[in-house]
Amino acid sequence: MTSLFHSNGDSAPPDRRGGVVSAREAQVSPAAVRAHSIPRKPARRLLRAPSHILVACMPKSGSTFLSDVIAELPGFRRMELAPAYGRRQQELDEACLRGADPFNFVAQNHVQYSDFTAEMCRDYGVAPIVLVRDLLDVIVSLRDHLRNEGHVSPIFFAEPHHAALSDAELELMIARLALPWYVSFYMGWRRAPDALMVRYEELVEAPIQVVGRILAFAGAGVSAREIETAVQRVRGAGASRLNVGVAGRGAALRPEIARAVLELLAFYPEAGPDPFIESTRQRCADLLAGRPSPTQPVRNVLPPARPLHPLVRWWRKSGERIVMRGMIPLALAGLGLAYWIWPNDLVPDAARYGYADDVAFLLLTGVIAGRMTKYKPRAPRIRR
Repeated sequence: MTSLFHSNGDSAPPDRRGGVVSAREAQVSPAAVRAHSIPRKPARRLLRAPSHILVACMPKSGSTFLSDVIAELPGFRRMELAPAYGRRQQELDEACLRGADPFNFVAQNHVQYSDFTAEMCRDYGVAPIVLVRDLLDVIVSLRDHLRNEGHVSPIFFAEPHHAALSDAELELMIARLALPWYVSFYMGWRRAPDALMVRYEELVEAPIQVVGRILAFAGAGVSAREIETAVQRVRGAGASRLNVGVAGRGAALRPEIARAVLELLAFYPEAGPDPFIESTRQRCADLLAGRPSPTQPVRNVLPPARPLHPLVRWWRKSGERIVMRGMIPLALAGLGLAYWIWPNDLVPDAARYGYADDVAFLLLTGVIAGRMTKYKPRAPRIRR
């Protein structure tokens, strides 16, 4: 999971290996971090547009593991879509998006849903993958993270001395100060018109299948064998740990925490039938009643939030390239050949030098067709 807290200051960039940033590493500028993350230049794609994946994630939801797996796939890389981290909100930056646009990339951001985020995803062909986790389990994971890895976070303000609080005090602090961000995150993204919801619990249980579903949603052509290899590499490296990697850690929380969570959810009665909210309320009810909760939450409880047909998504991402790099060059080539075959063109073929215009027209259409195969879609103008 991504490192949310840094003991060395608010503006320190996150360590992409998943650890805590040292004071020396903090001196490296975000621009240098982004430049270092760009390895080789990819092969030019003729028709297919690059695949762009945004992991819009709850903190402590396995986002670094998921991003590392995708970045290990052939042709993919990790890109930074925010100019700084630390306590800064991780809103998408259009300049970063423009620089990342030519590549197959994955980016992880603790970013809430907004009209601007939706516009950026639409204009730059970014597939938003919304990664969520059980709210009670999040409290326990955040408690451990604050003590073991640092206190700087974009979702709530903590000081170093908070790590010395008792479990009961620290859990209550997290429930009252950090959990509102999580609830707001979910309530916004659940209304996104074109996003894929993924649960931490699913990712832990079946990472290969989950990554395959994500890549299919993003329109990326990657084989199951390549996904399995990437998962094995990331697990073998040991940098992208899934913390304890167990669902149901919040079952031992005190009833006071369950009441605090229920109070937050009570402000959204319209979300009552939502499966994720319903399962959270049920876990809180079990905690208040002293009933044991299942160690594995019910799978596939999130709505498939994918109203766009796959062909529509594919055409939106690749249609311009197909028309400009494929269909128009073919049409020009056909037009040149037709002009060559037509005997009574501008200069009839039977006349002296009758084929001069045919040669000239064929060369002209051939040159234009060749230029069109190198067409690059123009990025949208940066908003001000």
